Amino acid sequence: MRRRQKTSPRAVNDGDRELGRNIRSRRLELHISQSELGEALGVSFQQIQKYEKGTNRVAAARLGEIAAFLKTTVAALIGGDLPWDKQKNSLVSEFVASRDGIDLIEAWSRVESQQVRRSIISLTRSLAAEGH
Repeated sequence: MRRRQKTSPRAVNDGDRELGRNIRSRRLELHISQSELGEALGVSFQQIQKYEKGTNRVAAARLGEIAAFLKTTVAALIGGDLPWDKQKNSLVSEFVASRDGIDLIEAWSRVESQQVRRSIISLTRSLAAEGH
């Protein structure tokens, strides 16, 4: 008979990783470096990396400080995915948490023509289908 291995209640989980992605996404949206955020919180940029990767849990008081510095709410950073949207929201979170994602969103928002936007989507799908 195999024993079930207990996981520590202090171990990081999917929620911690999602919180980290949300912190990173908001930080990038505001063009703030990990060093700048760390300095504002009195921690190293390496600690910010650990929060964003979900390898270290964020204490409640620290989360409040992060939210205040990033000009958002704790609730917005925590998120609130509905179970049926988990996979879709995960893709979106990962995209928005990347530098390329932020750059693309900013450029996209400046394209006013609906026809040009449709062409961009078509081009992107073609490139993805070809494996580029």
